[in-house]
Amino acid sequence: MLLVLALIAYVSVSVVAADEVPRVLQSTVSLRATQQGQAFSQAQASVARLKAEWLQRAEAMRPAEANGRFADLFARSEDGVWRLRPAKVDTERAPTFYLQHGQHGPDASARLRAVVSYELLREQGPALVPPFFSAYVDFVEKGLMVYSRGIDWGRSATPQSDNHDYPTMTGSDPRRNPGRQAFWTPVYHDDEAKAWMVSVIEPLDWQGRWVGTVGHDITVDSLFAAISAEAEPGSVSMIISRDGYLIAHPQLHERIAKAKGQLALSQLGDPMVDAAYQLARGSADDRPQVARSADGRYWIGWARIAGPDWWSVTVVPQSQIDERLRGGSFWILGVGGLCLVLMLWMLRRIIRRRVRQPLRRIVGALDELSAGRDPEPMQMQAASDLARLAAAFDSMAAQIAMQRSAQQAHAAALQHEVEVRTQAEAAVRELNQSLEERVQRRSAELQRAQEELVQKETLAGLGSLVAGVSHELNTPLGNALIAADTADAALAAAMTLMDSGAVRRASLMGELARAREALALSLGNLRRSAALVRDFKQVSMDRASLQRRCFDLRTVSEEVVNLLRFAPKAKPIEVRVDLPPGIVLDSYPGPFGQVLTNLVQNALVHAFEEREAGEVCISLVSRSADRVCLEVSDNGCGIAPALQSQVFKPFFTTRLGRGGSGLGLHIVYSTIVNVLGGSIVLRSTPGRGSSFLIELPLVAGEPAPSVGSES
Repeated sequence: MLLVLALIAYVSVSVVAADEVPRVLQSTVSLRATQQGQAFSQAQASVARLKAEWLQRAEAMRPAEANGRFADLFARSEDGVWRLRPAKVDTERAPTFYLQHGQHGPDASARLRAVVSYELLREQGPALVPPFFSAYVDFVEKGLMVYSRGIDWGRSATPQSDNHDYPTMTGSDPRRNPGRQAFWTPVYHDDEAKAWMVSVIEPLDWQGRWVGTVGHDITVDSLFAAISAEAEPGSVSMIISRDGYLIAHPQLHERIAKAKGQLALSQLGDPMVDAAYQLARGSADDRPQVARSADGRYWIGWARIAGPDWWSVTVVPQSQIDERLRGGSFWILGVGGLCLVLMLWMLRRIIRRRVRQPLRRIVGALDELSAGRDPEPMQMQAASDLARLAAAFDSMAAQIAMQRSAQQAHAAALQHEVEVRTQAEAAVRELNQSLEERVQRRSAELQRAQEELVQKETLAGLGSLVAGVSHELNTPLGNALIAADTADAALAAAMTLMDSGAVRRASLMGELARAREALALSLGNLRRSAALVRDFKQVSMDRASLQRRCFDLRTVSEEVVNLLRFAPKAKPIEVRVDLPPGIVLDSYPGPFGQVLTNLVQNALVHAFEEREAGEVCISLVSRSADRVCLEVSDNGCGIAPALQSQVFKPFFTTRLGRGGSGLGLHIVYSTIVNVLGGSIVLRSTPGRGSSFLIELPLVAGEPAPSVGSES
């Protein structure tokens, strides 16, 4: 079985590798080409900017100013070459210069161009060198203005120095470049700088004629070094020009140097390099691409480098990929065998200790809770889903016990308040003295009684959910226990087969499959139970205390609606939450949940009294920087216009004697106004349903002293 698994793993990894190698290789060559071409792109943009700046300054400079500045900067040397005056030479901060212009010296045009070029390169050269090796302006009069930090090009010039036949000038000649396009020179070795370079050139035309060039020299030694350092073992990275020259190769650097940077692929005779060149040249798309060589021995990826017409190419042998796949398969075979034995042994012990026994304890506690008794705390110490479920259940049971005690205390207190109120009323009838003081005392007592009724109403709503949640938990936990028993039996059978020594693969796999299916069923039921207890715990904790925290509006609304689904309903009414995620309130989730609960329950009781089905929707109306407006609407029977002004008053109900307390909407109004700091408006049309518009601040203020008081 392990050999079959290893074979399957090898085939699967091979299939994945066949899909992933092209994608990874394409990303690699794309990133590498982007990195390699970054300096070229910057150089090309810089040269275009320098050219535009030069033309602007040349047009703005007056001839008289140029003549004076030229005489101050330049002078004719003894050998007849025009150079910077010795006092002006500063190779760190300014360009150097030489010019061959005959016995009578430069004309007015050359003088102006020399001054403009000097000022431009003096200001911007130190910021451009580095990253570039130099910035310069060529003159058609056999001259050069160049800034290259630390090098005096004017001093090394002789009367025979002539740049007119350099590629920078020949490529700018209008006869060869009628479109006046920027271009790149071939790779060359600069003996003065002792480095391999390439230049980007912009032809310079002024006053209707060709006067020179503007350019940058960029060293490519670091690029060649990176080609040798970046390649993975077994793979080859190189740079090929579109016109068929090998620019960089980790093993052929000396041959490229002997060919002065112009090693033709036709002279090289390398099948791998030829295959890469043919694939790149045959592609009509400049986007990064990957293809396999014709003989299937190599994966070849290529991408165009910005600037020079070069391709960055990476070649990965198929044999290298196959070798890594075989090594991975051997590891899978060894580790898989060891893991299978350990997994079977550990799985049996874990299921027996951490699933079966805790499930029995949880089911027993649920039975106690359903019977109305307080179960003993389970106090499981293991860090697992069952332990978290048990802890959540212990917390829920403790809260339910506290709420029962609180309800009894509230009932006794309410009875006492009623007796006090009765005595006060009798005292008012008997003694018509101190009327104002007695009326104020009676009002205060009525207020406290009303608050107690509000609290009782709130806890009664939460208590009705307890029965629904307990009933809902009983079914998945029972199913989980049955599934765990099934898994235990299947694993025991598997161990028996393995202990017997005559194990059959089909029998073993069948028992394992049955155990896996039973475990999946058990875990699904346990997660469902844990989620239900977690939601109920969060809602009950929020209701039990006036705790302020940041919460997501949609999440809290869905928690409340999910718990309301377990409350008993006489008709199939759908409650839908249509709120976008991400609306966060810094407020009181407990009172907000009580508001939603009362509004939904009010709709369930009143809106659909004469209808068999309907819908309640919680939706977003608007949102601003500091407030949010919600709508709780139903498609029920609506509210008569004469009653709409009375619905928020305490003890007002249309179901007097039929279960209506008259406090539901009063609690909603008081909570929104006094706790949440918002407002609520009723809109209703008889026969077409009702909607409550709730406007709340995103950050609530401090609650009023009395939650139940009217505004």
